[in-house]
Amino acid sequence: MGETGATPLRVLAIDDDESALTVLNSILHADGCVVLAAKSGQEGLAIAERDRPDVILLDAQMPGMDGFDTARVLSASERTNGIPIVMVTSLTGTENRLRALRAGAVDLLSKPVEPAELRAKVSSLARLKAYNDEMKRRQTELRLSLAGSEGQLKTTIEAYARFVSQEFIRGMGKTNIVDVKLGDQVKLDYSILFSDIRSFTNLSEKMSAEENFAFLNSYLRRMNPFIWENGGFIDKYIGDAIMALFPRGAGSALSAAVAMLSHIPVYNQHRASFGYEPIGVGIGVHSGTVMLGVIGHERFMQGTVIGDSVNLASRLQDLTKTYGVSLVVSSHALFDLEDPNRFDFRFLDKVKLRGKEQAVSVYEVFDGDAPKVKELKRNTRDEFEKGVYDFHARRFTDALFRFEKVGSEMPDDPPVEIYRQRCARAIRVGMTEELDSRPPL
Repeated sequence: MGETGATPLRVLAIDDDESALTVLNSILHADGCVVLAAKSGQEGLAIAERDRPDVILLDAQMPGMDGFDTARVLSASERTNGIPIVMVTSLTGTENRLRALRAGAVDLLSKPVEPAELRAKVSSLARLKAYNDEMKRRQTELRLSLAGSEGQLKTTIEAYARFVSQEFIRGMGKTNIVDVKLGDQVKLDYSILFSDIRSFTNLSEKMSAEENFAFLNSYLRRMNPFIWENGGFIDKYIGDAIMALFPRGAGSALSAAVAMLSHIPVYNQHRASFGYEPIGVGIGVHSGTVMLGVIGHERFMQGTVIGDSVNLASRLQDLTKTYGVSLVVSSHALFDLEDPNRFDFRFLDKVKLRGKEQAVSVYEVFDGDAPKVKELKRNTRDEFEKGVYDFHARRFTDALFRFEKVGSEMPDDPPVEIYRQRCARAIRVGMTEELDSRPPL
C-alpha cells in the first residue's frame, strides 16, 4: 500500500497523545509508509507546509489549536489545500462529523483506530491525491505552453471559443478556458431561450444525411447572429433546437426571439427558390435562476446549464405547438422587462407544471407575426384575455361568447379555436372535468 509509483507514501499524523502517534506509526510503517509526527496543531502546520505529505491524520481534541482550527488553516493554505485530511477522534455524532467536514476534513476515523480501515483509507486518499496532482500538473503545463507565445495563446483561445462560449467562461468567473475545472459551478439569474423547428422529424425523413447537415447549418447560420447581436450566447444545439442564455435579461432574449421569427419568412423564400418546403419555428422564453457548471470526466468535460428554469423554457417552446403560436413566454420573463410596452403580448393560459403545486401564467408575444396578424391580435386582445379569465373563473358560457366574438374578427387564430372547443366541452361534460383534464406542462 505504501507507495505511489516508486515513492513511499508520506503520512503526517498530528496528535498531542504520544501513544496515539505510536499506534498510527506502527500500523502504517508496517505497510511501507513514512510517518511524520507532530504533537500540536502549530507543529503540524509547519511540517505540512514544509514536507507536503500525501495524507494528514489529525486528532480533533488538542490543547491550544485543536484539530478543527488546524484543518481550517490547512484547507486555506495554497501549499496544503490539496492534501486530504482525515480527522481521527473519539467524538461521535452527526454534529461533530459535519463540523469536521466543514473545517476541511474529507473523512473521519473513530478512536481506537481499526488497522484495516486506516490502511484502506490512507491508500485510497493517496491515490486520489496523486491523480489530482497529475491533473493540476498537466493543466499547468498547458497554461505555460500557451503563455510561451502570445500569438499561439490567442490562436488557441480563439479555437476553443468555437466550441466553448467565451460568455460561458466569463459567467463561470474565469478568464481562460484552461482555468475551467470539472465540478466548477455558479448560480446565476439568466433568461433562457429555447427554439425548435416545427415537424423537423418529418422534414428530416425526406432528406439524406448530407442534406440534413446542410439544412441545419444553413438554418443555424441565419439564426445565431440574432442571439449574439442581442447579448446572448449559445449553450447548446440539440439537433434542430437552440438553447441560448441571456445575462442581460428578458428584453434581450425577446428581442432575439422576435428577430429570429421575423427572419423565417425571408428564409422560407430562399428555401422556396430551391423547391424546399417552408419551415415554422416555435420559441419559449423564461427568466429565472440557473446553475452554470462543468460536468463529465477530467478527460472529457463540457459546460452546461441546468435547473427548473431551463426545463420551463423548453416546455414553453412545446406549448407553441399546442396553441399554434410562435413565441410563448412566462410571467417571470415579462416581469423581468424594464419596459413591457416594448412588446405586444396577450395572456394565453395558466398551466400546471409537473411536480409543482402552483400554476404558471404564460403569454404569447406576437411581435414576430405578420403585420396583418399583429394588427388583428392587438385589436382583439382585450376581448381574448377577458375570455381566458372567464374560462379560468369557470364562467364557460361567458368565455365562449367572448371567443365567438373574437373568432368572428379573426377566424384563423388557433388559440381562439382551442378555447372555443374547451368551453363547449366544459359546458357539455361539466365545469371541473375540462379544467382538470388538460395534461400538465
